[in-house]
Amino acid sequence: MIKHIAMWRLKLEEGETRESVFAIIRETIAAQRGRIPGLLESEAGLNFSTSSKALDVVVYTVFTDRDALQGYHAHPVHMETRARMDRYLSSGCMVDYEIA
Repeated sequence: MIKHIAMWRLKLEEGETRESVFAIIRETIAAQRGRIPGLLESEAGLNFSTSSKALDVVVYTVFTDRDALQGYHAHPVHMETRARMDRYLSSGCMVDYEIA
């Protein structure tokens, strides 16, 4: 099983709030469920930490195996997700790891 975790700082335009943008991100991530082979779990969280090191949003996903994760990155549904979300993301990082 593979866990894929992505974390981002948000880029807000005038009139947008962290909460309003996060609602779009959460809805978009949830819309992937059941539509991408090998995607077992997905969730998004809005960080409440005020630390200067804190990022704004985390997305946690679980895949059956490395092939499923690779397929996810190229899948049309994931491309729709990126097209909808990328404008809100300024920087980020990710970790992929395997569990037994």
